[in-house]
Amino acid sequence: MLSKLKPHRAKIAGAILTVLYALFLIVFNRTLEYPRPGDALEGIEYATGRVIKIENDTLAPDPAFPYIEIGRQSLTLKLEGGKYAGKTVTALNFVERGMNTSAKIGTRMVLSSYDGFFSALVIDYNREPVVYALLAIFLGMIIWFGRAKGLKSIFALGFTLVSIIFFFIPMTVRGVNAIVAATIVVIMSTAVSLLCLNGWSRKSLISGVSCALCTFAAGLTAFIAGTAAHINTLNTAEAELLLFVSQGTKLQIHHLLFAGILFAALGAVMDTAVSITSAVAELKEVNPKMTPKELFRSGMNIGRDVMGTMTDTLILAFTGSGINLFVMFYMYRYQYTYLINMQALVVEFIQGLSGSIAVILSIPVSALLASRFITDEKNGKKPDFTQI
Repeated sequence: MLSKLKPHRAKIAGAILTVLYALFLIVFNRTLEYPRPGDALEGIEYATGRVIKIENDTLAPDPAFPYIEIGRQSLTLKLEGGKYAGKTVTALNFVERGMNTSAKIGTRMVLSSYDGFFSALVIDYNREPVVYALLAIFLGMIIWFGRAKGLKSIFALGFTLVSIIFFFIPMTVRGVNAIVAATIVVIMSTAVSLLCLNGWSRKSLISGVSCALCTFAAGLTAFIAGTAAHINTLNTAEAELLLFVSQGTKLQIHHLLFAGILFAALGAVMDTAVSITSAVAELKEVNPKMTPKELFRSGMNIGRDVMGTMTDTLILAFTGSGINLFVMFYMYRYQYTYLINMQALVVEFIQGLSGSIAVILSIPVSALLASRFITDEKNGKKPDFTQI
């Protein structure tokens, strides 16, 4: 009877903690006061609309890039959703190289207005349907293939995203060091994710400790390398804008780069730590007589296969995010000495390599912890992984 009550109590405790955390975040954000940036627009409204008529169209091929059309359009649109739904409005659409928003009949656009949509300006395409469709496919696949664990993983992902937006950012605005704030969120997210997926077990504890240690190692590696290379957030493209919006607040932006590396490495490190720990636990369950040394060796052998794919994942993720830079560097044919010391490229290197170092480190750490603590003293008896 007691064993049946424990899971029930755990669910109740989890629900209570979730509600308390949500209430804390509401209060934490509502009590946060900071001046809005000086260039924040006042009195502007946004709405979505569908093009029903093209009044005027001067689009023509760009002389330098014939495959790009530039010019101006005067469009009549029917607004959709919100308090202006059904209203017809005429809007100007300036189509440029960097903001190529050419429209046709039926195209859905985002409009802005200062006068209640008596007049309007096209600012972009309406991409909401695409975003929601992809999100629905993503969530549907997780639930379809994962069933109950899929729902738990969605909750864990939502918890992490909410914590970053409504806990990490407000903490930094209040003056908390970005690395400290990121470390707190990483520990919380790791605990919630592992408890949701595996419950309160040795595997969760070992995976959590390994993940926290190795994710922190990623941030520490990046911080040391960044300090030695004179790289921090001030060397990124967003530095000037971040300095501008942080005026009048306690936000210190120079460590945001390293906080981002912690978040970027978290997923890959957690995946590796759980994979190695689960593999060692499975080996011990199949053969309870395996010694810690044998378990460690087996965990390392499995980890070598995982290592290549996970490090590739991180490196390619950062490479993909910086592909525009790489194309420009290639076309300019910079000399190697200049290229290898370029701020933007060094930032990409530090981000990718520090995360990969953490993934590699998580293999021996997870294998060592799992081989030492997933044991059973009674010969011939399978270990109980549900108890600490």
